[in-house]
Amino acid sequence: MQETIYDRLTDTLMTIGGAVPVLHCEEFTALIRELFTPAEAELAAAMPPGVVPGRAVADHVGRPPAEVVSLLESMADKGIVFHQKRRGESCYKLMAVLPGFFEFQFMKGGTTARDKKLARLFEDYFQKLWGAAGAIDLRLLNKLTPFSRVIPVEKEIPPGTTIQPYEQVSAYIRSAEHISVSTCYCRHHGELLGRPCSKPKENCMAFGPNAQYAAERGFGRLVTPEEALRILDEAERAGLVHCCSNTSKYIDFICNCCSCHCGIVQSLIHTDRPALAAVSTFRLKIDEQACTACEACTEACPMKALRVENELVRVDRRRCIGCGLCNVACPVGALTMEPIPEAPVPPHDHKELTAAILSSIGEAMGTKPS
Repeated sequence: MQETIYDRLTDTLMTIGGAVPVLHCEEFTALIRELFTPAEAELAAAMPPGVVPGRAVADHVGRPPAEVVSLLESMADKGIVFHQKRRGESCYKLMAVLPGFFEFQFMKGGTTARDKKLARLFEDYFQKLWGAAGAIDLRLLNKLTPFSRVIPVEKEIPPGTTIQPYEQVSAYIRSAEHISVSTCYCRHHGELLGRPCSKPKENCMAFGPNAQYAAERGFGRLVTPEEALRILDEAERAGLVHCCSNTSKYIDFICNCCSCHCGIVQSLIHTDRPALAAVSTFRLKIDEQACTACEACTEACPMKALRVENELVRVDRRRCIGCGLCNVACPVGALTMEPIPEAPVPPHDHKELTAAILSSIGEAMGTKPS
């Protein structure tokens, strides 16, 4: 009976999407059995799509509202169902795997036996996925519209350069009604597996309703715009890449990513042309007269896109993702960022992003999405 419930939940999670696909396999079943009780799995498998009021979920599944809301609240506390107040009414949404409930399991920075067990279960499933992905032509992956993008280090863009609002980290931060900061889930996941990272960890940011949810349920804490900007400065000095959701109207998150643990940057490192997958609107500009060939920038580049040749630094445009970290490292100011001519504008919102992702999948596979 329980296996049938978890099979149904797997089918439901397959329809949600996300950056990580869902496979029917023993590794995934072991993972969701740890995360969802049988009662929670049964309800989650039957939840309607989208952010829905608790009473509407109860009507949909034909069960008493008090019983359903109690289960939904339990799942929201566990970071597997999203909660948001709309017009004073509690609304809920089943999360995807990633981005989704993977992040929330590690955002508190816990080190209990269960935290370590979950880290291993996620790792087992990710290894299963990477094995399955080995059969996929990587040229197809390069055609896909990514769910995230890179925002350059803003202060490294020369004064007078035209910068669109969606290219400015500071614009998002100053306009956000709510900002939360949490433990970096990728680096903490690695630490629980015995692979610690020396980079700072408390710099995973959420915005808007996501920030409210994270703070209300103890997955993070609310911060002021000033503190958020200070945390970003610290991340830049530590050599972390700013990545955010690939939308222009608003963003849900800013991840400050290392090259050794973080999934977004790791996916770029293992792509043959990360400059295509990163969707940055800026690229590196080198002042050859000022360059001293000190190699500080080559050490700072997470993509290994820089090399010193004939006493000058050279850039591999195929690998440069426009993050600007090399600029921060340069002691003589020889490196700056410049806009990429006719760079694509990010999709306006999540609806447009989802449509773009589906369209790119259809193009890559030689089919049209339904």
